[in-house]
Parts: sequence; structure tokens; C-alpha cells
Amino acid sequence: MTEQLASPAPTQNDKIMAALAHVSALLPLMGVIAPIIIWATQKDKSEFVAFQALQAVAYQLLMILTWFVGMGCYMLSFFTTFLTIPFAGNGAETDPTVAPFFMVGFLIPFIILGIIFVGGAIFILYGLVGAIMTFQGKNFRYLILGQRLASYLQKSN
Repeated sequence: MTEQLASPAPTQNDKIMAALAHVSALLPLMGVIAPIIIWATQKDKSEFVAFQALQAVAYQLLMILTWFVGMGCYMLSFFTTFLTIPFAGNGAETDPTVAPFFMVGFLIPFIILGIIFVGGAIFILYGLVGAIMTFQGKNFRYLILGQRLASYLQKSN
């Protein structure tokens, strides 16, 4: 951590490259390519850009993994809901004691889908916060992920 603070102030070009690495979160599945390219081309030129780009790569890979897990939960709840339809009753007769459970069961996929979209929006907004802060020249770190990445990089040096 002291190595990051002891490094010289980032140049305007460094700030722009670091901000571009973070702002690529606007393109959730394809945006991970830009920080990889920025990290590969700038890792020997600027510690600031290299750390910010590597952090953006890790953050966006986490975003993709979270999205896949969320969509898996959505698909599981969706198919589970439709597999329970035969147990609701036979034909026009529905057991009144079971009906409320099936109504709640039909809402679960929509609730999960809403959580996925809200979570995705939060991920993207947090990436934009990182872009703004690095564009201002501040040493931005994602919660938990940034500190772990910094300690991992210090161990490898």
C-alpha cells in the first residue's frame, strides 16, 4: 500500500487510461476486454494505470460471474414454478389452502429477475464511481476486492 502512495502523481494520460478501464463496466459482458488491453499495454509504463486496470478486470469478471449465478437462480426458479403447476389441483378445482403458495411461487422468478437488474445497475454505477475517482487522480479501490488485489500484488513483488 505504501508503494502505491509513494509512486509519482499520475499524468493526465494515466488518469484517462485508468478511467477508461473502469468505465468499460457500461458494457457488462464485452467490457472486460478493454481493461485487459489497457493493463497489457500500460503495465510497464504506469503503476497507477496497471493497478486500476487489473482491478477493473477483476471487478468485471466478478460482475460476469454474479450475473451467471443470478441467471442460473432465475432459470431454476422459473422451471421449478412451471413444474409445480400439476400439483395445484385437477382442472378447474384448486385447493384453497394451496393457492396462496402457488401465487407466491409464481412471483419468485420475477423477484429474482428484479434483483438481477438492480444488482447489475449497482455494479455499473460503482464502476462509474471508480472511473470518476481515477479520472480525478485519486487511488480508487473497490471494496474488499481492491485491498485483496493490492495485498496479492505486494506479495508477488
